Amino acid sequence: MSTTVYENFDLLIESSGESNGTQRSYRARVVNSPFGQAVTDFTLPFTHQELSSFFWLSGRLHRGLKFDIPEDEEEAERLDTKTFGHRLFDAAFAGDVGTCLLRSLDEADRGDAGLRIRLRLDKSVPELADLPWEYLYVPELKRFPVLSDKTPLVRYIEQMQREEPLQISPPLRVAVMLSNPSDVTQLNVEQEWKQLKDAVLELEARGLLSMQRIPAASLSALQQHLRTEETHIFHYIGHGLFDTAKNEGGLILEDGQGKADIVSAEKLATILHDHDPLRMIFLNACEGARAGKEDSSAGVAQTLVQQGIPAVLAMQFEVSDKAAIAMAYEFYKSTTDGLPADTAVAEARKAIFAQDNEMEWGTPVLFTRSPDNQILLFPQGDAQSVIEIQPWEPETILIQGGPFVMGQDGEDVTIEETPRHEITLSDFRMGKTPVTNAQYAEFLKHNKEQPEPARADWFLRKPPQDKLEHPVIGVTWHDAQSYCAWLTKETGRLYRLPTEAEWEKAARGPQGLVYPWGEAWVDGHCHIDEDGTAPINSYPLGASPYGCTDMLGNVEEWTSTLWGESRENSFPYPYVDNDGREDLEADQHWSRVYRVHRGGCFKDEPNEVRCTLRSGASETSKLSKRGFRVVVDLPNMI
Repeated sequence: MSTTVYENFDLLIESSGESNGTQRSYRARVVNSPFGQAVTDFTLPFTHQELSSFFWLSGRLHRGLKFDIPEDEEEAERLDTKTFGHRLFDAAFAGDVGTCLLRSLDEADRGDAGLRIRLRLDKSVPELADLPWEYLYVPELKRFPVLSDKTPLVRYIEQMQREEPLQISPPLRVAVMLSNPSDVTQLNVEQEWKQLKDAVLELEARGLLSMQRIPAASLSALQQHLRTEETHIFHYIGHGLFDTAKNEGGLILEDGQGKADIVSAEKLATILHDHDPLRMIFLNACEGARAGKEDSSAGVAQTLVQQGIPAVLAMQFEVSDKAAIAMAYEFYKSTTDGLPADTAVAEARKAIFAQDNEMEWGTPVLFTRSPDNQILLFPQGDAQSVIEIQPWEPETILIQGGPFVMGQDGEDVTIEETPRHEITLSDFRMGKTPVTNAQYAEFLKHNKEQPEPARADWFLRKPPQDKLEHPVIGVTWHDAQSYCAWLTKETGRLYRLPTEAEWEKAARGPQGLVYPWGEAWVDGHCHIDEDGTAPINSYPLGASPYGCTDMLGNVEEWTSTLWGESRENSFPYPYVDNDGREDLEADQHWSRVYRVHRGGCFKDEPNEVRCTLRSGASETSKLSKRGFRVVVDLPNMI
């Protein structure tokens, strides 16, 4: 797992007020570090021709091709990344500053922490803002710091207003704008969009990320999207620019006729600033990281951070499609894993480097105002979207809390289903499927006193080999409770049976669908009108909005909720969780206890299954059409 706890190494670079002939002299000051402070004066160890050559080479898309240096650069030494980074380090980290860095690394390592290098460029040295500091190479370590998650480097822009991290539940919501005006150099944005979506397909399938394309590349379209959709990251693909006459950076969007609309960074920030959930901007655009010759804070990324965006990831050179996709995938994967923004960028750099790409890993530049770059907080532990489980442990799905519609009104519904009403639940995890024979057999193996299911085809407490993935049936409500208690003991998670409210929300989603898949009946979406059970996940098209399968048909499912002391329903709607219907010890004062079961079974007809139908059965009933699924309680979720 990548490092996520860091000490800060704050390096301020400013003018020394002196000059050495035609060269300016600079001062590097360590203003804060685990090993204290330090200072050194230096001049840039490059000729103009060397820098121009290095920048030109870095901007090439075709790294493996042989090409000619421009005529005025023929005599320049062709610097590779290591030579460039080594020279830069020997200058800016000379003497006490270099010693302070190495000692700080040692101090951080002793505390099991990383060391974040926060580069601060004073306004007196705007010419250094376009220098690719990301290529720094430390000879004593024999590595580039930015290629390790233990030593990320960020361009830090300190602001008075502190930005608090945003706590979110998955998915991470990314809004993508692709701009390709007809009157500028054309980009293959459709191919880039396809590649980007393909790259994050796995993350979207797991419910960790939702990536939406904004319909048009205009400011008004962006404003409309932000007004209607929560957005955590704005991802831009297109052209950037820096207007030297106006000393301001901007992006090239599209007007109503598909022509170029140059939007300044300040104007863009005006639209983005008020969207509170927005925590980061990803600029896949040329010159997105460029600064002004007279003002290092005038670039697109710098301006957006100054205007309140916690972090901006921008490109200081052109980036190839292959590198851009590798970078995007690893960045978003690391972000959904809960890593800080600078750690996620470090992981993205390593993904590019792993492609035998010698230069493009230094292309991304992270500008940030966040002290620790933990700009997003994801749920931890069992509140995560995906959790690690034992081979015999049921897979569960995170069901986000909040209000949902329960019950149903209408002429064709039973009295027990009415009235339609709204209730609010906390987050919980619901079993993706009913508990299987194989999972229940593991429970029996460790609980010799537990009776086996009331099924003739079980032999020596083992299910038939061809039905291991079928739902377990012939179990009482108490059997299901015992199974949950055993799971809790074995895993440390709080397993239990779902309440009928939780079952219904998992089945129909927050919008209150009639069936898990929608408002209308569709044949072939659940296992009914058959003679026996089917393997779990046999009907993926019938999954609920959250991804739970077999919510209708296959087996009736026990819940924790009381039906009554007889077949007469003692707990009508509206559902109220504290009116006694969730009493787990009702058998202490009732002669016979009936519990709610949901979902219908393999024997039922289409008119006998829907998300709101409810019925009751004796706790001791062992019918061969009834099973159960589990819930994981989340009492400590953040």
